[in-house]
Amino acid sequence: MLPVRLKPLVSACLVCYGVSSHALTIGEIQGERHLSVYQGQTVGGVDGIVTAVDMQGFWMQDVLPDGNALTSDGIYVFTSNRARPMIGDRVLVSGQVDEYRPGGAASNLTVTELNASFGSNAWALLSSGNALPAAIRIGNGGVLAPTTEIAPAVGNVETSGHRLAPTRYAMDFYESLEGMRVSMGSAAVVGPNVKYGEIAVIAQDQLGATLTNARGGATVGRDNFNPQRLILDDALSATPIVNVGDALADVTGVMHYSFSNYKLKLTEAPSVIRGNLLPEAVAPVASNRLAIASYNVENLGGNAAQSRFDSIAGQLVGTLGSPQLIALQEVQDNNGATDNGTTASDLTLDRLTQAVRDAGGRDYGYVVIDPRNKADGGQPGGNIRNAFLYDKAAVSFAGAVGGASDAIGVLPDGTLTRDAGRIDPGNPAFDDSRKPLAAQFRISGENFILVNNHFSSKGGDEPLFGPDQAPMRGSDAARMEQAQAVAGFVGDLLAADAGAKLIVLGDLNDFQFADTLAPLTAAGLINLTDTLPQSERYTYIYEGNSQALDHMFVSAAMLANASLSYDIVHANAEFANQISDHDPLLLTIAMPVPVPEPEIYALMLLGLGVLGATGGRRHRVLPAH
Repeated sequence: MLPVRLKPLVSACLVCYGVSSHALTIGEIQGERHLSVYQGQTVGGVDGIVTAVDMQGFWMQDVLPDGNALTSDGIYVFTSNRARPMIGDRVLVSGQVDEYRPGGAASNLTVTELNASFGSNAWALLSSGNALPAAIRIGNGGVLAPTTEIAPAVGNVETSGHRLAPTRYAMDFYESLEGMRVSMGSAAVVGPNVKYGEIAVIAQDQLGATLTNARGGATVGRDNFNPQRLILDDALSATPIVNVGDALADVTGVMHYSFSNYKLKLTEAPSVIRGNLLPEAVAPVASNRLAIASYNVENLGGNAAQSRFDSIAGQLVGTLGSPQLIALQEVQDNNGATDNGTTASDLTLDRLTQAVRDAGGRDYGYVVIDPRNKADGGQPGGNIRNAFLYDKAAVSFAGAVGGASDAIGVLPDGTLTRDAGRIDPGNPAFDDSRKPLAAQFRISGENFILVNNHFSSKGGDEPLFGPDQAPMRGSDAARMEQAQAVAGFVGDLLAADAGAKLIVLGDLNDFQFADTLAPLTAAGLINLTDTLPQSERYTYIYEGNSQALDHMFVSAAMLANASLSYDIVHANAEFANQISDHDPLLLTIAMPVPVPEPEIYALMLLGLGVLGATGGRRHRVLPAH
C-alpha cells in the first residue's frame, strides 16, 4: 500500500510547528559530535529530499550540503505507523531530536533521528519527483576511510565530547556520513553473506592497505582490525550471494548503524564481478605420512539432515585427504538443540563415521565423554563437546589422559569415569564451557598425546565500533584461565618427558597474538599458526575480518620431524555455502608405514592424571566404534 500523502505546506513558517527558533538544517542537527546538541528538543521546518523509505520511517538529506566535512547532511525520520513520503519527495519535518540506541543495547552507538511519530510532529510535502542528492563516493577517486585507527581511546566517545575526526578515525568517518546517500564504484567482498543477508566489503582501491591475503580477504593484525570495512545491508534491497574474492560495482545506499556496525543499506542492486574463488583441498594422505586434523563442525547434532553429515564427511575425505586422527569441536548430542536432557552423542558420531565410510573414507572409531546436561555451554539443549576420530586400521586409542585418580583413565571393564580424560575438569575456568579432552594414541609404535580444546567464546566482548573506546574484552579472563589450566598439564607432562609428542589443538577462540594464548607458549609449545605467512593466518571470518581462532600447538619433539607440514585449509569461511563457519587445520608428518595395533596400551606417563576432581558416574567411551 502506498503511504498516505499529507497536504503540502504553503510555507516553512515555524509558527505552524509551534516552535520559536529558526529552522535548522540537517547538518546543524547532526553536529560535529556523536550526540546532537539538540537532543530532546522539538525542531520544525527541517527541509530535505527523501532518499529511502522503510517500514517505520524514511531517510532525508539536505537539499544543499553545508560544506562541513564533520557534519552529516542526512538523517532518519522515525514515523512508526504514521504515513511516510516517497523517494524524491521534498518535505518539511517537525519532530523531536532523538538519539536512538538500536535495541537499547549499551554496546551500540546511537543514531541521530527526528521522531515524528507522536503528537503534532509530522512531515509535510513540498514537491515530488525531485532528483536525489549526489551520493558521497567512497573509493574510485572519492573519499577513503582511515585504515589504521577505529576511534580515539577516550573512554566513551559519546559522553567524552569527542569532536569527530573523519580523516583519522574510521568510526568518525562513517558517523560523518550517517543518514546520507553513499556509493562505492568498486567494492571487494571480504566477508560472504552467510547470515542476515549482510556482506562485508572494502573499497577496491583500499583492499591492499592492510593484511590482504592471497585469496582476497582482509586478515587482522595485532594492531589493525581493518577499520575501512563496511557492511552492506539487505533491509531495503536484496544483496547478491557472494564469496570472498568477488567484487561489487555500482554500490549505492544510505548510511545507517545497527548491531554495533555502520551499514550501508542498499537502495539498488549492485553488479557482481565473480572472483571464482574455489575451496582448497589437499591430496590424499600418503601411506608414509601421519595426518592430524582439527575441525569445528558447527553444532552438528544427531538429528541433523543427512546432507549435513554427507557434506562434512566429504570434507574429511576429499578436502582433508582422510587424516588418521581428527579432533572435532561442537559435536552436539543425539537430538541436537532439542532441550530434553539428552547428553549422549553416539548417534551423532555413528552417523558421521558411517557417512565417512559411505564417502570412501577411513573406518573411524571415536573417543568422546558426554558432558553433564547444560554444563558445557553452546546452543541450549545441544550439549556441545569435543571428540576424536581415529582410523581403527592404523591407530590405537591408548587411553585417556588426565582427570582419573589412578592416572590410567581406562578401567578394567572398558569404561571411564565421567572426568577421566578431562584436564582439570573441576576448575571454575571451565564452568559452562567445554572441558579439554586429552587422549593418547599409538601409531606404529609411537605415542602421541592430543589435547582437544574449545575455549570460551568472545561473546560479551564490546564491539570494535561501539561507544566504549578502547573496547573491553571481558571474555579474555575465562580463556586466560583455561589456557593456564591446559598449560599446567603440558608443563607437568613435558617435565616428566621432554620428548613427549604432544599436540594441543582446537578452537581456542582467540588470535595467535592474543595474551590469552601466551600460557601455552610459556609451557614449551609452539603455535603452528605462527609458521604461516602473516596474511594467511585465518580460520574464520567475522564481519569481514579474517582471523585465526583455531590453532595447533606442538611440543619440540613434534617439530623435530623434518618433514612436518602444516596448513589451514581454506574451504569454508570464505564461502556463502560454507559447510562449517570454521576452516579445518591439517598437520602431516613423516611416519613409517602404519602397522595395525588394536590392543589397548597403558598410559605412557603415570602420575600425571591427578589434575582435577574425578566424577562419580561412569560413561563408556566406546573405543571399538
